Amino acid sequence: MALQPGTLDRLEAEIESEFIDETRDVLAGLEVMLGNFESGLVDGTKALGTLVRSFRSLEARSQSLDKAQMGVVAHRAGEYLSDLDTLSRDRVPDIQVFIDVLRKLLDRGSSSEHPSELVRQLPSRRFGDFDVAEAVKSLNIEMMLVIPDRATSHYVTRELAACGYRVSNSGQFFRALELAVRTKPDMIITAAVLDEASGIDLIRALAAISATSHTPVALLTSYAAGHPSLADLPEHAAVIRKGTSFGEDLATALARFKIT
Repeated sequence: MALQPGTLDRLEAEIESEFIDETRDVLAGLEVMLGNFESGLVDGTKALGTLVRSFRSLEARSQSLDKAQMGVVAHRAGEYLSDLDTLSRDRVPDIQVFIDVLRKLLDRGSSSEHPSELVRQLPSRRFGDFDVAEAVKSLNIEMMLVIPDRATSHYVTRELAACGYRVSNSGQFFRALELAVRTKPDMIITAAVLDEASGIDLIRALAAISATSHTPVALLTSYAAGHPSLADLPEHAAVIRKGTSFGEDLATALARFKIT
């Protein structure tokens, strides 16, 4: 039996309304939980787990409802938390920024700012042994990684963060394409092996999209430039080798694309 005219529109409106109401409740609940954490009623490990689950769930739901800006912010919040083993009090103000931005997006329905501008205003990832917050603010350079392996991604992230760059990661081919178009990073570094296609496929796809056709890209691989396995790699892409050559190749790629 076919749906009556207007029924589908009403159903979609109801689903969106439910999403907005539920998200408000989730954000309010996170603020209460953060207050309890600061009061010592919730330990850092439990608080971190609650935050990660909430932001990851919000990212997934935002994607399914085509809430691009909310999905991007939730993704960045999840990445920020992924570097932590437990929540500490000095991180609470940053978490509150993510919550505040998400709430503003709910209130407005969307922001007049492009996601590429929005992400540059969010807290940057920090590591315990060095703090480059001021360098990140002054450089304001976005580096996007497409590296599925967590250990490799973590290593490259730390190296780039130490240079004062903002760093995000998406290990999936299609999600990477979406985020690259939406967030417009200053450079993209992709692993050679991804999930549904290769890193070379991703580089070729990015080159074919007007929004990313001029974005500097590099392939992270075990092979040196000129190896038969890299025959289909476009000439405009840099090659960064894993291992002892990583630092030198990274510096060469950054200099080539005039990213300082």
